Amino acid sequence: MTSKPNLENLFQEWNELNTNTQKSLGEFDFTNIKEIRAKQNIAEDSIYEILKDNAPDDIKKILPDDCGEMEVGYELEENQFYFVMFDPEEDEDEEEPKLIAITIDVNKKVNVIKDFKME
Repeated sequence: MTSKPNLENLFQEWNELNTNTQKSLGEFDFTNIKEIRAKQNIAEDSIYEILKDNAPDDIKKILPDDCGEMEVGYELEENQFYFVMFDPEEDEDEEEPKLIAITIDVNKKVNVIKDFKME
């Protein structure tokens, strides 16, 4: 029997890898960046699977099958991970596309942030 990954550990692992990526960028160590990003992708995929398992039905309806090309991030203060995507309810005539963020915290609570702004 396999145990499911712990979200808090996944968040911490992802954040440490992100810090290592930034350090390697400063050193122009692109080989290391590629290796780190591969590990980050595994953590992101695991977090996304947990998100999908715990999302309410209304959110599940709008989630892609995988996190693929979505922007991802970890918010330290709120201790939540987010996946950013184009708002599926957006009017296609809009000049500036609207984004939403699907978030999950360490307690596996899933939320949507409408009109999400990237900082």
